[in-house]
Amino acid sequence: MGVSVVVGLGLLLSGSMALAASPVVADAPPPFAGAWRRPDGGLVRVGRDASSAFLMDFASRRRWRLEPRGEGLWSLEGSRPAALAVWRAPTLTLSGVAAGALVLEPVPVRTEELSLRSGDVTLSATLWLPAGGPPRHAVVLLHEAGQGTRESLEPYPAFLVEQGLAVLTFDARGTGRSTGDSQPWESGVRERAVDGLVAARLLRQRVAPGGAVGLMGFGQGAWTAVSAAAQSPEDVGFLVLVSGGGGAVWKQEQHRMRNEGRRRGLTGPELVDLTEFLDVLYDARLYTDEGAARALKTLDFQLQRAKRKRWYAVTAMPPFKGLPVARFLDVQRKMWRNVLSYDAAEDLRRVRGPVLALLGERDETTPASLTARALNRGLKLRPGAPGRALVKVIARADHWLAEPAREDQPGVEVVTSDALDTLSAWLRALER
Repeated sequence: MGVSVVVGLGLLLSGSMALAASPVVADAPPPFAGAWRRPDGGLVRVGRDASSAFLMDFASRRRWRLEPRGEGLWSLEGSRPAALAVWRAPTLTLSGVAAGALVLEPVPVRTEELSLRSGDVTLSATLWLPAGGPPRHAVVLLHEAGQGTRESLEPYPAFLVEQGLAVLTFDARGTGRSTGDSQPWESGVRERAVDGLVAARLLRQRVAPGGAVGLMGFGQGAWTAVSAAAQSPEDVGFLVLVSGGGGAVWKQEQHRMRNEGRRRGLTGPELVDLTEFLDVLYDARLYTDEGAARALKTLDFQLQRAKRKRWYAVTAMPPFKGLPVARFLDVQRKMWRNVLSYDAAEDLRRVRGPVLALLGERDETTPASLTARALNRGLKLRPGAPGRALVKVIARADHWLAEPAREDQPGVEVVTSDALDTLSAWLRALER
Protein backbone atom coordinates (compact mmCIF):
# COMPACT_ATOMS: atom_id res chain seq x y z
CA MET A 1 0.00 0.00 0.00
CA GLY A 2 1.36 3.37 -0.94
CA VAL A 3 3.14 5.26 1.54
CA SER A 4 4.52 8.80 1.10
CA VAL A 5 2.21 9.77 3.03
CA VAL A 6 1.99 12.01 0.42
CA VAL A 7 1.43 10.32 -2.61
CA GLY A 8 0.97 6.70 -3.28
CA LEU A 9 -1.96 6.00 -1.00
CA GLY A 10 -1.32 9.44 0.18
CA LEU A 11 1.29 8.53 2.65
CA LEU A 12 4.90 9.38 3.21
CA LEU A 13 7.32 11.48 1.36
CA SER A 14 10.73 11.14 2.99
CA GLY A 15 12.39 14.52 2.98
CA SER A 16 15.60 15.93 4.31
CA MET A 17 16.54 14.75 7.75
CA ALA A 18 17.62 18.30 8.43
CA LEU A 19 14.18 19.84 8.29
CA ALA A 20 11.54 17.46 9.53
CA ALA A 21 8.64 19.82 10.17
CA SER A 22 5.33 18.61 8.76
CA PRO A 23 2.94 20.97 7.01
CA VAL A 24 -0.27 21.83 8.78
CA VAL A 25 -3.25 21.13 6.56
CA ALA A 26 -5.30 24.30 6.56
CA ASP A 27 -7.82 23.59 3.81
CA ALA A 28 -10.98 21.71 4.69
CA PRO A 29 -11.59 18.26 3.17
CA PRO A 30 -14.35 17.88 0.55
CA PRO A 31 -17.93 18.08 1.88
CA PHE A 32 -18.37 14.38 1.05
CA ALA A 33 -15.25 13.25 2.94
CA GLY A 34 -15.65 9.85 4.54
CA ALA A 35 -15.85 6.17 3.68
CA TRP A 36 -18.11 4.99 0.85
CA ARG A 37 -19.21 1.66 -0.64
CA ARG A 38 -19.29 0.87 -4.34
CA PRO A 39 -22.22 -1.19 -5.71
CA ASP A 40 -19.85 -4.18 -5.95
CA GLY A 41 -18.90 -3.84 -2.28
CA GLY A 42 -15.52 -2.12 -2.80
CA LEU A 43 -14.35 0.54 -0.36
CA VAL A 44 -13.80 4.17 -1.39
CA ARG A 45 -12.15 6.72 0.89
CA VAL A 46 -12.45 10.48 0.37
CA GLY A 47 -10.44 12.85 2.50
CA ARG A 48 -7.51 15.19 2.62
CA ASP A 49 -3.93 14.09 3.12
CA ALA A 50 -0.90 16.27 3.83
CA SER A 51 -1.05 17.97 0.43
CA SER A 52 -4.49 17.80 -1.18
CA ALA A 53 -7.99 16.39 -1.27
CA PHE A 54 -8.02 12.84 -2.62
CA LEU A 55 -10.25 9.92 -3.55
CA MET A 56 -8.95 6.37 -3.12
CA ASP A 57 -10.83 3.52 -4.77
CA PHE A 58 -9.56 0.33 -3.15
CA ALA A 59 -11.39 -1.88 -5.66
CA SER A 60 -9.33 -0.55 -8.58
CA ARG A 61 -6.38 0.40 -6.31
CA ARG A 62 -6.36 3.89 -7.87
CA ARG A 63 -5.93 7.17 -6.07
CA TRP A 64 -6.77 10.58 -7.53
CA ARG A 65 -6.25 14.16 -6.43
CA LEU A 66 -9.61 15.94 -6.25
CA GLU A 67 -10.14 19.43 -7.69
CA PRO A 68 -13.41 21.43 -7.47
CA ARG A 69 -14.87 22.17 -10.91
CA GLY A 70 -18.23 23.72 -10.13
CA GLU A 71 -21.29 23.35 -7.95
CA GLY A 72 -21.10 19.81 -6.58
CA LEU A 73 -18.52 18.74 -9.19
CA TRP A 74 -14.99 17.52 -8.46
CA SER A 75 -12.56 16.21 -11.05
CA LEU A 76 -10.47 13.11 -10.49
CA GLU A 77 -7.22 14.61 -11.76
CA GLY A 78 -5.17 12.65 -14.25
CA SER A 79 -7.94 10.41 -15.55
CA ARG A 80 -8.16 9.78 -19.28
CA PRO A 81 -10.98 10.10 -20.23
CA ALA A 82 -11.99 12.64 -17.62
CA ALA A 83 -13.66 11.33 -14.47
CA LEU A 84 -15.85 13.23 -12.02
CA ALA A 85 -17.19 12.96 -8.49
CA VAL A 86 -20.72 14.40 -8.41
CA TRP A 87 -21.99 15.46 -5.00
CA ARG A 88 -25.72 15.94 -4.58
CA ALA A 89 -26.15 15.49 -0.84
CA PRO A 90 -26.58 12.84 0.41
CA THR A 91 -25.58 11.05 -2.83
CA LEU A 92 -22.04 10.69 -4.23
CA THR A 93 -21.70 9.44 -7.81
CA LEU A 94 -18.52 8.65 -9.72
CA SER A 95 -18.48 8.86 -13.49
CA GLY A 96 -15.67 7.86 -15.80
CA VAL A 97 -14.04 5.31 -13.50
CA ALA A 98 -16.07 2.27 -14.63
CA ALA A 99 -18.31 1.20 -17.49
CA GLY A 100 -21.22 3.08 -15.95
CA ALA A 101 -21.80 5.60 -13.20
CA LEU A 102 -21.10 4.33 -9.68
CA VAL A 103 -23.57 5.47 -7.03
CA LEU A 104 -21.85 5.14 -3.67
CA GLU A 105 -23.39 4.39 -0.29
CA PRO A 106 -21.92 5.92 2.88
CA VAL A 107 -20.05 3.60 5.23
CA PRO A 108 -20.43 4.47 8.91
CA VAL A 109 -17.09 4.84 10.68
CA ARG A 110 -16.82 6.01 14.28
CA THR A 111 -14.07 8.45 15.19
CA GLU A 112 -13.16 10.12 18.47
CA GLU A 113 -10.70 12.93 19.14
CA LEU A 114 -8.25 12.24 21.98
CA SER A 115 -5.26 13.77 23.76
CA LEU A 116 -2.37 11.60 24.94
CA ARG A 117 0.33 12.52 27.43
CA SER A 118 3.85 11.29 26.64
CA GLY A 119 6.12 12.74 29.31
CA ASP A 120 5.82 16.51 28.99
CA VAL A 121 4.40 16.27 25.45
CA THR A 122 0.69 16.29 24.56
CA LEU A 123 -0.20 14.32 21.42
CA SER A 124 -3.40 15.17 19.55
CA ALA A 125 -4.96 11.95 18.25
CA THR A 126 -7.91 10.39 16.45
CA LEU A 127 -9.37 6.99 17.32
CA TRP A 128 -11.06 5.11 14.46
CA LEU A 129 -13.49 2.29 15.27
CA PRO A 130 -15.44 -0.21 13.15
CA ALA A 131 -19.14 0.58 13.13
CA GLY A 132 -20.43 -2.99 13.17
CA GLY A 133 -19.08 -4.25 16.49
CA PRO A 134 -15.98 -4.53 18.65
CA PRO A 135 -12.64 -4.55 16.81
CA ARG A 136 -10.69 -7.80 16.33
CA HIS A 137 -7.40 -6.05 17.06
CA ALA A 138 -6.01 -2.51 17.21
CA VAL A 139 -3.09 -0.70 15.60
CA VAL A 140 -1.18 2.56 16.00
CA LEU A 141 0.18 4.23 12.86
CA LEU A 142 3.68 5.76 12.95
CA HIS A 143 4.87 8.41 10.53
CA GLU A 144 7.59 8.71 7.92
CA ALA A 145 10.26 11.36 8.54
CA GLY A 146 9.01 14.84 7.77
CA GLN A 147 5.36 13.77 7.54
CA GLY A 148 4.10 13.96 11.08
CA THR A 149 0.45 15.00 10.88
CA ARG A 150 -2.48 12.60 10.98
CA GLU A 151 -3.48 13.63 7.48
CA SER A 152 -0.24 12.21 6.11
CA LEU A 153 -1.38 8.72 7.15
CA GLU A 154 -4.39 8.75 4.84
CA PRO A 155 -6.03 6.63 3.54
CA TYR A 156 -4.83 3.76 5.75
CA PRO A 157 -7.21 4.31 8.70
CA ALA A 158 -10.34 3.58 6.64
CA PHE A 159 -8.69 0.56 5.01
CA LEU A 160 -7.62 -0.89 8.37
CA VAL A 161 -11.02 -0.27 9.96
CA GLU A 162 -12.46 -2.23 7.02
CA GLN A 163 -10.27 -5.15 8.17
CA GLY A 164 -11.93 -5.02 11.59
CA LEU A 165 -9.22 -3.09 13.43
CA ALA A 166 -9.39 -0.09 15.71
CA VAL A 167 -6.87 2.50 14.54
CA LEU A 168 -5.13 5.30 16.41
CA THR A 169 -3.47 8.13 14.48
CA PHE A 170 -1.81 11.15 16.05
CA ASP A 171 0.10 14.26 15.14
CA ALA A 172 3.77 13.54 15.89
CA ARG A 173 5.36 15.71 18.54
CA GLY A 174 5.93 19.23 17.26
CA THR A 175 3.50 18.87 14.34
CA GLY A 176 -0.17 19.59 13.80
CA ARG A 177 -1.86 20.13 17.17
CA SER A 178 0.71 18.20 19.24
CA THR A 179 3.24 19.92 21.48
CA GLY A 180 6.97 19.24 21.64
CA ASP A 181 9.83 19.61 19.16
CA SER A 182 9.82 17.67 15.88
CA GLN A 183 13.39 18.37 14.81
CA PRO A 184 15.58 15.23 14.68
CA TRP A 185 18.32 16.86 16.75
CA GLU A 186 15.76 17.19 19.56
CA SER A 187 13.41 14.19 19.14
CA GLY A 188 14.78 10.91 17.83
CA VAL A 189 13.80 7.30 17.29
CA ARG A 190 13.61 6.53 21.00
CA GLU A 191 11.35 9.49 21.85
CA ARG A 192 9.01 8.68 18.98
CA ALA A 193 8.99 5.01 20.03
CA VAL A 194 7.89 6.06 23.52
CA ASP A 195 5.05 8.06 21.95
CA GLY A 196 3.99 4.97 20.01
CA LEU A 197 3.98 2.87 23.17
CA VAL A 198 1.83 5.46 24.97
CA ALA A 199 -0.67 5.20 22.11
CA ALA A 200 -0.56 1.39 22.13
CA ARG A 201 -1.24 1.23 25.88
CA LEU A 202 -4.20 3.57 25.48
CA LEU A 203 -5.62 1.35 22.74
CA ARG A 204 -5.30 -1.72 24.93
CA GLN A 205 -7.18 -0.03 27.76
CA ARG A 206 -9.88 1.50 25.59
CA VAL A 207 -10.81 -0.92 22.84
CA ALA A 208 -8.71 -4.08 22.69
CA PRO A 209 -8.50 -5.81 26.09
CA GLY A 210 -8.84 -9.21 24.41
CA GLY A 211 -7.04 -8.59 21.13
CA ALA A 212 -3.56 -7.73 19.97
CA VAL A 213 -2.37 -4.13 19.74
CA GLY A 214 0.17 -3.57 16.97
CA LEU A 215 2.28 -0.83 15.45
CA MET A 216 2.33 -0.02 11.73
CA GLY A 217 5.24 2.17 10.69
CA PHE A 218 5.98 3.81 7.36
CA GLY A 219 9.51 4.59 6.18
CA GLN A 220 11.45 5.81 9.19
CA GLY A 221 8.33 5.11 11.22
CA ALA A 222 9.08 1.42 10.62
CA TRP A 223 12.38 1.82 12.51
CA THR A 224 10.44 3.60 15.26
CA ALA A 225 8.03 0.65 15.45
CA VAL A 226 10.90 -1.84 15.85
CA SER A 227 12.45 0.29 18.58
CA ALA A 228 9.14 0.49 20.44
CA ALA A 229 8.53 -3.27 20.21
CA ALA A 230 12.02 -3.94 21.57
CA GLN A 231 11.61 -1.46 24.44
CA SER A 232 8.35 -3.01 25.60
CA PRO A 233 7.58 -6.37 23.90
CA GLU A 234 4.59 -6.99 26.17
CA ASP A 235 2.83 -3.89 24.80
CA VAL A 236 3.25 -4.66 21.08
CA GLY A 237 1.36 -7.66 19.78
CA PHE A 238 2.41 -7.37 16.13
CA LEU A 239 4.32 -5.17 13.70
CA VAL A 240 3.59 -4.05 10.14
CA LEU A 241 6.65 -2.39 8.59
CA VAL A 242 6.25 -0.53 5.30
CA SER A 243 9.36 0.56 3.38
CA GLY A 244 11.76 0.44 6.30
CA GLY A 245 12.77 -1.08 9.61
CA GLY A 246 15.92 -3.09 8.81
CA GLY A 247 19.57 -2.04 9.04
CA ALA A 248 20.75 1.48 9.86
CA VAL A 249 18.73 4.62 9.18
CA TRP A 250 21.72 6.45 7.67
CA LYS A 251 21.86 3.88 4.88
CA GLN A 252 18.32 4.87 3.90
CA GLU A 253 19.34 8.53 3.73
CA GLN A 254 22.41 7.71 1.66
CA HIS A 255 20.31 5.63 -0.76
CA ARG A 256 17.73 8.41 -1.04
CA MET A 257 20.30 11.12 -1.81
CA ARG A 258 22.11 9.06 -4.44
CA ASN A 259 18.83 8.41 -6.23
CA GLU A 260 17.87 12.07 -5.99
CA GLY A 261 21.19 12.86 -7.65
CA ARG A 262 20.39 10.47 -10.50
CA ARG A 263 16.99 12.09 -10.98
CA ARG A 264 18.68 15.49 -11.22
CA GLY A 265 21.05 14.28 -13.92
CA LEU A 266 24.32 13.95 -12.01
CA THR A 267 27.07 12.19 -13.94
CA GLY A 268 28.76 8.97 -12.85
CA PRO A 269 31.85 10.75 -11.46
CA GLU A 270 29.60 13.23 -9.63
CA LEU A 271 27.69 10.37 -8.01
CA VAL A 272 30.95 8.78 -6.94
CA ASP A 273 32.04 12.10 -5.43
CA LEU A 274 28.70 12.45 -3.65
CA THR A 275 29.01 8.93 -2.23
CA GLU A 276 32.51 9.66 -0.93
CA PHE A 277 31.20 12.79 0.80
CA LEU A 278 28.34 10.84 2.38
CA ASP A 279 30.73 8.13 3.54
CA VAL A 280 32.59 10.82 5.50
CA LEU A 281 29.41 12.46 6.79
CA TYR A 282 28.05 9.13 8.05
CA ASP A 283 31.27 7.90 9.66
CA ALA A 284 30.52 7.19 13.32
CA ARG A 285 34.04 8.22 14.32
CA LEU A 286 33.11 11.81 13.45
CA TYR A 287 30.56 11.98 16.25
CA THR A 288 32.40 10.50 19.21
CA ASP A 289 33.07 12.69 22.24
CA GLU A 290 36.80 12.37 21.65
CA GLY A 291 38.61 13.93 18.72
CA ALA A 292 36.39 17.01 18.33
CA ALA A 293 39.26 19.07 16.89
CA ARG A 294 39.88 16.49 14.17
CA ALA A 295 36.14 16.24 13.44
CA LEU A 296 35.88 20.02 13.04
CA LYS A 297 38.83 20.07 10.65
CA THR A 298 37.39 17.19 8.58
CA LEU A 299 33.91 18.71 8.41
CA ASP A 300 35.19 22.18 7.55
CA PHE A 301 37.20 20.81 4.64
CA GLN A 302 34.38 18.57 3.39
CA LEU A 303 31.67 21.24 3.67
CA GLN A 304 33.74 23.87 1.89
CA ARG A 305 34.42 21.38 -0.88
CA ALA A 306 30.79 20.27 -1.09
CA LYS A 307 29.42 23.80 -1.51
CA ARG A 308 31.19 24.05 -4.87
CA LYS A 309 29.66 20.84 -6.22
CA ARG A 310 26.48 20.33 -8.23
CA TRP A 311 25.49 17.45 -5.95
CA TYR A 312 25.44 19.71 -2.88
CA ALA A 313 21.78 20.54 -3.55
CA VAL A 314 20.66 16.92 -3.10
CA THR A 315 22.21 16.60 0.37
CA ALA A 316 20.68 17.70 3.66
CA MET A 317 23.28 20.45 3.94
CA PRO A 318 21.79 23.56 2.22
CA PRO A 319 19.60 24.60 5.19
CA PHE A 320 22.77 24.72 7.31
CA LYS A 321 24.86 26.61 4.76
CA GLY A 322 25.44 29.67 6.93
CA LEU A 323 25.95 27.78 10.18
CA PRO A 324 29.43 27.88 11.77
CA VAL A 325 31.09 24.50 11.46
CA ALA A 326 31.26 24.04 15.25
CA ARG A 327 27.50 24.57 15.54
CA PHE A 328 26.88 22.29 12.57
CA LEU A 329 28.92 19.53 14.20
CA ASP A 330 26.87 19.91 17.38
CA VAL A 331 23.58 19.60 15.47
CA GLN A 332 24.83 16.76 13.29
CA ARG A 333 26.12 14.85 16.32
CA LYS A 334 22.65 15.03 17.91
CA MET A 335 20.99 13.92 14.67
CA TRP A 336 23.46 11.05 14.41
CA ARG A 337 22.79 9.87 17.93
CA ASN A 338 19.02 10.44 17.83
CA VAL A 339 18.15 9.04 14.42
CA LEU A 340 20.80 8.37 11.79
CA SER A 341 22.92 5.87 13.73
CA TYR A 342 19.92 3.78 14.83
CA ASP A 343 20.35 0.20 13.61
CA ALA A 344 17.49 -2.22 14.17
CA ALA A 345 19.71 -5.33 14.22
CA GLU A 346 19.76 -5.82 17.99
CA ASP A 347 16.20 -4.62 18.56
CA LEU A 348 14.75 -7.04 15.99
CA ARG A 349 15.92 -9.91 18.19
CA ARG A 350 13.69 -8.63 21.00
CA VAL A 351 10.50 -8.36 18.92
CA ARG A 352 8.09 -11.09 20.01
CA GLY A 353 4.90 -10.88 17.97
CA PRO A 354 4.15 -11.59 14.30
CA VAL A 355 5.85 -9.26 11.80
CA LEU A 356 4.90 -8.27 8.27
CA ALA A 357 7.38 -6.18 6.26
CA LEU A 358 6.50 -4.84 2.81
CA LEU A 359 9.19 -3.26 0.62
CA GLY A 360 9.12 -1.85 -2.90
CA GLU A 361 11.53 -3.34 -5.43
CA ARG A 362 11.96 0.08 -7.09
CA ASP A 363 12.08 2.11 -3.88
CA GLU A 364 14.38 5.10 -4.36
CA THR A 365 14.16 6.13 -0.69
CA THR A 366 14.71 2.85 1.15
CA PRO A 367 17.17 0.24 -0.22
CA ALA A 368 14.76 -2.69 -0.51
CA SER A 369 17.18 -5.61 -0.89
CA LEU A 370 19.52 -4.35 1.84
CA THR A 371 16.60 -3.71 4.21
CA ALA A 372 15.01 -7.09 3.48
CA ARG A 373 18.28 -8.91 4.23
CA ALA A 374 18.68 -7.01 7.51
CA LEU A 375 15.10 -7.75 8.54
CA ASN A 376 15.35 -11.46 7.75
CA ARG A 377 18.68 -11.73 9.53
CA GLY A 378 17.46 -9.98 12.68
CA LEU A 379 14.07 -11.69 12.88
CA LYS A 380 15.58 -15.17 12.47
CA LEU A 381 17.72 -14.55 15.54
CA ARG A 382 14.73 -14.13 17.84
CA PRO A 383 15.22 -16.76 20.57
CA GLY A 384 12.09 -18.88 20.64
CA ALA A 385 9.94 -15.95 19.55
CA PRO A 386 6.27 -16.81 19.05
CA GLY A 387 4.44 -15.70 15.94
CA ARG A 388 5.66 -15.52 12.40
CA ALA A 389 7.55 -13.14 10.17
CA LEU A 390 6.98 -12.37 6.50
CA VAL A 391 9.38 -10.05 4.67
CA LYS A 392 8.22 -9.39 1.13
CA VAL A 393 9.70 -7.26 -1.65
CA ILE A 394 6.89 -6.21 -3.99
CA ALA A 395 7.86 -6.41 -7.66
CA ARG A 396 7.79 -3.12 -9.62
CA ALA A 397 6.67 -1.17 -6.51
CA ASP A 398 8.14 2.13 -5.31
CA HIS A 399 8.51 3.59 -1.80
CA TRP A 400 4.73 3.94 -1.62
CA LEU A 401 4.22 0.40 -2.95
CA ALA A 402 2.68 1.90 -6.07
CA GLU A 403 3.16 0.79 -9.66
CA PRO A 404 5.10 2.90 -12.18
CA ALA A 405 2.98 5.78 -13.49
CA ARG A 406 1.14 5.13 -16.75
CA GLU A 407 1.60 7.58 -19.60
CA ASP A 408 -2.14 7.54 -20.36
CA GLN A 409 -3.07 8.19 -16.70
CA PRO A 410 -0.66 10.91 -15.53
CA GLY A 411 -0.95 11.65 -11.85
CA VAL A 412 -3.13 8.65 -11.05
CA GLU A 413 -1.47 6.43 -8.47
CA VAL A 414 -2.09 2.71 -8.58
CA VAL A 415 -1.10 0.64 -5.57
CA THR A 416 0.11 -2.86 -6.42
CA SER A 417 -2.44 -5.61 -5.88
CA ASP A 418 0.27 -7.72 -4.26
CA ALA A 419 0.76 -5.13 -1.51
CA LEU A 420 -2.93 -4.72 -0.69
CA ASP A 421 -3.72 -8.43 -0.95
CA THR A 422 -0.76 -9.42 1.21
CA LEU A 423 -1.62 -6.86 3.88
CA SER A 424 -5.31 -7.86 3.95
CA ALA A 425 -4.61 -11.60 4.12
CA TRP A 426 -1.97 -11.16 6.82
CA LEU A 427 -4.26 -9.05 8.99
CA ARG A 428 -7.13 -11.53 8.58
CA ALA A 429 -4.83 -14.33 9.72
CA LEU A 430 -4.02 -12.63 13.02
CA GLU A 431 -5.61 -14.80 15.70
CA ARG A 432 -8.05 -13.29 18.13
